[in-house]
Amino acid sequence: MAHQYELSDTQHRSFKERGFVLLDGLLTNDILDTVKEKVDGFLARPTDKYQTGFARLKYDILTRDPFFIELIRDRIGGVVCNLAKQDLLHTQTLAFELKQQLSSGFPWHIGTQSFGFQRAEDFGCTLWIPLIKIDNSRQKGGMSYVPKNTISGRFVYDDVDPAAFDLLEAAIAANKEITLEEYIELRDGVLNSSAMRRLLNYFAVTDDFELGDALLFDKYVIHRSVVLESGVEPARAALAIRFAGYGSRYDKKRAERLEVPRRFFNYEGPTRFHLDVAQYDGQLLRDGQLYKNEPYRHLRFQSSDADT
Repeated sequence: MAHQYELSDTQHRSFKERGFVLLDGLLTNDILDTVKEKVDGFLARPTDKYQTGFARLKYDILTRDPFFIELIRDRIGGVVCNLAKQDLLHTQTLAFELKQQLSSGFPWHIGTQSFGFQRAEDFGCTLWIPLIKIDNSRQKGGMSYVPKNTISGRFVYDDVDPAAFDLLEAAIAANKEITLEEYIELRDGVLNSSAMRRLLNYFAVTDDFELGDALLFDKYVIHRSVVLESGVEPARAALAIRFAGYGSRYDKKRAERLEVPRRFFNYEGPTRFHLDVAQYDGQLLRDGQLYKNEPYRHLRFQSSDADT
């Protein structure tokens, strides 16, 4: 499965400046067929209201699958480290499925759930791989994303998300009733207000994807799902593989706040990864028990003369 994927200067510049890059032909059709088969075996109906924009989804998949470990180690990891210009940790793998004309996916959002275990300033990125062809002149069904050098989502990590949880915890402490709908509005509403939505829609990029193409984007890139319209494909599944910088530190307060819905709204939640990834605040994630037991998650950046 080992393969040398050649990155262009344009791809390096796109990721550095805009925060995302289209990786055309990253996976062969044979690899993609195997990924599709494995992903389909994991996908299940949503367990809570927060995920109901998708027909099926599943977090924390393929962790110990030999094929997937080889895929990360020999084909994907080096490309991602090369673009990030640093060593990385593989954190989570998850998959989402949209049904034709039925699933809305996620509105404009940022990965405060998926990167809610690390400090706001620590590096994180996602490799998104659609498992069907994405043609925006026909069925659509992909994603839209806004260059971070136009509008960066960092303010959500730094300011909005902490403030939202301050408000929620104060209300809960005062025995004020907070509904799950209010929680969702506080978490997602800022990026989906009418003015912000107008700006994001105007500056959004929405690429086509051939089979085997992938998108790498860092955690400050604001993005949303695009509805799968009528056409030959009944559904669109996609794999999302997340990575954190090798120097990432555990943010225990931020991670524990993700448990507010589980504690107060009987919200099952899609994952407990944010609680299990490390043991104490400020701990380097790579020193946690998880990474001691799964060495394949440690990915190394192989610099070249062109990188120096």
